[in-house]
Amino acid sequence: MMSVYPGLKQGHVVASVNEDGAVVCLEDGACFKVYKGFHPMSRQWQPQHMINVKANPKNTEHPYKLINIHLNEQIEVDWIEDKE
Repeated sequence: MMSVYPGLKQGHVVASVNEDGAVVCLEDGACFKVYKGFHPMSRQWQPQHMINVKANPKNTEHPYKLINIHLNEQIEVDWIEDKE
């Protein structure tokens, strides 16, 4: 069974976004793979933007949404879980 991202429904801050917008990482170390159609949007996100993480149960490939409070935007993502 797939584990659930533990930071759901908590406030977060963007730590980094890779240059093509494909991966967004948060201050807690969690990184999320962004659905390709949202890359132009996530590419504009900046460190320190406030984020909420919510479940996206209707999409099994991208089961989370990152909601950028600063820009009033949301993107569909998949949590890149540490496989330690």
